Amino acid sequence: MTGGLSMRVGAVATIGVLVTGCAGGSSAVNSGTPTSASSTTTTATGARRAYPPGRNVVSFDVNGVRRSAIVVVPVDSSRPAPLVFVFHGHGGRGANIERRFDIEGLWPDAIVVYPDGLAGHPGVTDRKGVEPGWQTRLGEQGDRDVAFYDAMLSALSAKLPVDRDRVFLLGHSNGSAFVSLLLNQRGDGIAATANLSSQPSGRLLDGDPVRSMFMAMGRRDPIVPYANQAKSIPLAQRKLGIDPSTETVNGYLRTERGQGNVELATYVYPGGHDPPPEVPGLVVAFFRRHTRSTG
Repeated sequence: MTGGLSMRVGAVATIGVLVTGCAGGSSAVNSGTPTSASSTTTTATGARRAYPPGRNVVSFDVNGVRRSAIVVVPVDSSRPAPLVFVFHGHGGRGANIERRFDIEGLWPDAIVVYPDGLAGHPGVTDRKGVEPGWQTRLGEQGDRDVAFYDAMLSALSAKLPVDRDRVFLLGHSNGSAFVSLLLNQRGDGIAATANLSSQPSGRLLDGDPVRSMFMAMGRRDPIVPYANQAKSIPLAQRKLGIDPSTETVNGYLRTERGQGNVELATYVYPGGHDPPPEVPGLVVAFFRRHTRSTG
């Protein structure tokens, strides 16, 4: 389950550029040296230099391809911190979903990563795949995005006090489909996931580890029909061993529990493809309740 890509993506990527965007929200790119006292760079020599607190724009060399992400570091990085990856939908960018979700504002103690996808994956509204997106099948695009995830996790864990018991994945739409693939292939290192506007398939769920899951879906979603998304709920209930007697309902939010602390949260709202503004806060509250070792 977790080793199927080891031959292709086992190499750790080098961070080529990292500059903070804290000063005036701007960022810059250089060839391997800091542009200011607050910025840091890790070179191919592997010199250990911590990321500065605040918003950093980071470049990764992944098998010769430059990849980018926004990394937001807590003010206090002296103790192990949860790590949250947030994957945008098809045609998006990390900066766009950062502004919309503001996970670091909701969870100031967390390290939050907003990666950028690449063109090449065809989407529902982009059949030629000219907009940025994420792979959704094993082997697609040479597993470039799984390799990107591996590189980010390795680099961040080397430079920051990441709590490896609290690594979380959040994705919207095409990014949610990628989260499902990562849970299937890298689930041993993931504490919990949140899927927004695109839910895990039964094909992937069958091979997934048992992990707490948050699902949000709109009844009037024009991109990923609600009827298709809703099929994942009973599949996840069976996978997680949910006890129906544990169900609680609070507005659109339903929570159910399986053995131990395993939890399935479903938020079915009356809107469309874009989740309502309360969803990121619900996801953060959900993540806070879970660790890899205790469900």
